[in-house]
Amino acid sequence: MKQKVFYLITLFFSTVLYAQAQTITVSGTVTEKTSGMPAIGVSVVVLGTPNGTITDIDGKYSLNNIPANASLQFSYVGMKNQTIPVNNRKVINISLEDDTKSLEEVVVVGYGTQKVKDLTAPIAVVKKDVFEKQATTNPMQALQGKVAGVQVINSGAPGAGPAVRIRGVGSIGDYAKPLYVVDGVFVDNIDFLNNNDIETMNVLKDASASAIYGVRAANGVIIVTTKRGTKGTPTITYDGYFAMQVPVNIMKLANTSQYVTLRNEVNKDEPGYTPLTVEQFNGANTDWYDVLLHNAPMYNQSLDVSGGNEISNYSLGINYLYQDGILDVDNNYSRLNLRGKGEYQLSKSVKAGFSTVISNYTHNKPNNDAFFQAYINPSIYNVYDENNTQAYPVKFGSPQIAPANLGNSYGNPYAVAYYQDDLETGYQIIPSMFLEIGFLKDKLRLKTQYNMDLRFIMDRNYRPENLVGGSQGLSQSELVKRYTNYTKQIWDNTLTYSDVFDKKHNYSVMLGNSIRHETNPWLQGTAINVPGKTDSEKYIRNGSANDRKSDDDNEIVNGLSYFLRGTYNYDSKYLATLTVRADGSSKYQQKWGYFPSIGLGWVMSAEDFMTDQKILDYLKVRASWGQLGNDNVPANSSYIVGTAGIPSSGVFGDKLVDGVGAQTVLRNYLKWEVVTEFDLGVDFTLLHNRLSGTLDFYRRVTSDVVFNAPIASGGGTAELLGNNGTVQNMGVEFSLNWNDKIGEDFNYNAGLNLSTVNNKVTEVSNRPDGKVPGTSVNGMTATYAIVGKPIGSFYGYDVLGIYQTTAETKGTSAEPGYFKYRNDDGDGNPDIVYLGSPTPKLMGGIDLGAGYKRWDFSIAFQGQWGNKILNQKRMKRETFPAGNYDEAFYENRWTGNGSTNEYPSAKAYNASINQKPNSFFVEDGSYIRIQNVQLGYTIPKAKDSKLPLIRLYVLAQRPLTIFGYNGFTTEISGEPNSTGIDNNVYPMQAVYSVGARLTF
Repeated sequence: MKQKVFYLITLFFSTVLYAQAQTITVSGTVTEKTSGMPAIGVSVVVLGTPNGTITDIDGKYSLNNIPANASLQFSYVGMKNQTIPVNNRKVINISLEDDTKSLEEVVVVGYGTQKVKDLTAPIAVVKKDVFEKQATTNPMQALQGKVAGVQVINSGAPGAGPAVRIRGVGSIGDYAKPLYVVDGVFVDNIDFLNNNDIETMNVLKDASASAIYGVRAANGVIIVTTKRGTKGTPTITYDGYFAMQVPVNIMKLANTSQYVTLRNEVNKDEPGYTPLTVEQFNGANTDWYDVLLHNAPMYNQSLDVSGGNEISNYSLGINYLYQDGILDVDNNYSRLNLRGKGEYQLSKSVKAGFSTVISNYTHNKPNNDAFFQAYINPSIYNVYDENNTQAYPVKFGSPQIAPANLGNSYGNPYAVAYYQDDLETGYQIIPSMFLEIGFLKDKLRLKTQYNMDLRFIMDRNYRPENLVGGSQGLSQSELVKRYTNYTKQIWDNTLTYSDVFDKKHNYSVMLGNSIRHETNPWLQGTAINVPGKTDSEKYIRNGSANDRKSDDDNEIVNGLSYFLRGTYNYDSKYLATLTVRADGSSKYQQKWGYFPSIGLGWVMSAEDFMTDQKILDYLKVRASWGQLGNDNVPANSSYIVGTAGIPSSGVFGDKLVDGVGAQTVLRNYLKWEVVTEFDLGVDFTLLHNRLSGTLDFYRRVTSDVVFNAPIASGGGTAELLGNNGTVQNMGVEFSLNWNDKIGEDFNYNAGLNLSTVNNKVTEVSNRPDGKVPGTSVNGMTATYAIVGKPIGSFYGYDVLGIYQTTAETKGTSAEPGYFKYRNDDGDGNPDIVYLGSPTPKLMGGIDLGAGYKRWDFSIAFQGQWGNKILNQKRMKRETFPAGNYDEAFYENRWTGNGSTNEYPSAKAYNASINQKPNSFFVEDGSYIRIQNVQLGYTIPKAKDSKLPLIRLYVLAQRPLTIFGYNGFTTEISGEPNSTGIDNNVYPMQAVYSVGARLTF
């Protein structure tokens, strides 16, 4: 018996060993299940080994030396992976199914979530890797060029947040800013967040998507979800980089020799003029931009710990960021962040959670006027001058003692920057907590969430006693200090019921209300003769006792809202979303506004008639319409008319007491500024989900636009806020993304987004001329909001060319070398015409990426076209007739008949008529940029090793920007009716960094 058992055991193991030792050749064909066509380039790998191949053009493959009991893994981007046991088979044919998991992804929408396939509105989702791959101080800077319809205008100044516009600008005042929602908390910006804090960022573009947020969401919503813990072993992640910022696109200014030549050309015909010579200036040849700018460091360090179990998860993070300014004086920004987030399943139907961000920052602000002074100050004197005996405490060179008749308006540019002392420090605390309870088997869920935004800010502006020369100096030091305590509290409550019947009817209904209370009290003090050698001396109490002043104020805003949202989905084919919101705001006399929206979707690819087509994997058509109220406008305004001074004053107890007589209070009546928007869109995927895209057309109309208009005050000119106009934005947005894989080791992706914006004022009321003036330059209004044109349009003289001969100037006051202006009516005065808009006609971005084994590479391009910039710094010859010139003017100026028909002569350049807003100074602001380039290498974590997963990378941010504008940058923001004006813009910089990411 024992022998038989032994024999059987021996036979069994022999058979197993024989089977394991036996190898075969396996071949077959891989096809696509939906089309039946051969699947080309599918990776076929023997599971657990490096042995593999890819399918050929006919979908065929063949593998040799395969163990009979092995398994084959078939994988391809856009299709579901399959693992097939060989089982001693020599031929294995399979069909791969499309992988639609991207459509099943859940995205955060207002007060809830939805699957991508169920959305009826245009919502762009940006994932964490976009932010992790960029060296920016503000997450919104990383969004530039990534989302169609979103314009991000950056600044080179340290710590400066970008201007963000979604689908154009609807307000003439500076009220068209998006709402930011961070883990359910409403905030004005996300300057306090670090890139590594973000899990996803969702951009809600249209009124239907934003409607649930109502009162604050008229200009789009940006929802940020920070990182959360996941079930499993705690994960520790370190991410850090060191970067060097390098000034780019620095303008060349005229040197001393060129300046002397130009000054002599201007004044050669003046009686008694003595020509300048280079020798007069004792070798001075100062490049003021070179003096002001330097390479500046920046570094960022982050540490995150996250984890979780069956009933809870947590995520904790700490981050420190430092950015030195490229202006070579004390200007910088530093920020320390602490972040925490946790969720707890208290019982089967009860969940609670919290999140908080604590941010502490210090911001030494630069004096941008130094860049304007650098432009207009000639190179004929030095930064420092020991012979300037009147200068103190630093012996700076003075433009007034340079032998070139420079007036008191000129100031040493470096001294302007050096004597700047503008410090802002602050804390921002953003706590949030929620409780969610499920009823009726969790079909009915009640959620209450309370959150706050607390900011404590100290702003100190100190101007020390100093003298450089002329009017550049201060005989008594001045200190202005302001403390602001901003508090926002929001309490949201929602009740949501979701259910399914007949397996095809999916619906949900949500009822909610939101209560908002904001206060913004501030206290400000001023003093003179305050010592300032150290920060410990810069206090109001240390100033002159007779000259201390104080002021304070507070702004209180209350809001109450009720909202209803219903969603319906039939068989994943027909989709509908309905939202109604009632908003009450203390900012309006018309307290309540009522705003509906509706979104519809049709998944055409799910219809029977689409079954046999071989092109589209998924096709959805969307249409939405909605209204939103905007209360980003200022609170109620009033104007007091009265007679003040001696006639209305009286003497009481031997003291003169000021009085006001005949007082009349004029108040406005503000209605809601309302946005009405229609959107028609298409979402699609094809080629087995490798290619996906969206196409949207939108029309957004902002009615009852709030801006100032003149009133009949009876006491002179007065203006009050009122509902005085209508603005329209229309455009098309298009995005396309490709993801693919070649073999097992190489993957690549490409993305494109394009968007157009057609901004137009359609109505202006309460202004007799139908114009809303913006910025005045040299005594002439340069920007307007006018019916039929974009907000902030440039107006001025149209330059047709340059007068070449005296005969051409007959009948005019011009001379050869002057601008030749359009004068269609023949009255002898140049016509004032439309010169363009600061709003780009087209914006776009391209993203390319590839990965091979442990290497990864990405590059992004970004640009805009069709916008204009008013080059105001070139228009200062009336005030600064002896000022410097840029090198482009020197090289291209008119010097005689036929020399140029574009640039005036040096003499003509100084003439008043040629220093008015005109088409020469309104330049093209188009540009294209390499936004980001990154190369990375990943060192995997070995099994059972204590060493971390390591990713090393090098990064270049904005290494190359191509444009034709005569300035540092074409990214110039401002209020909508005064934007795109370059007078003293902080230069942009390229950022080169090295970094590492370690995961334990």
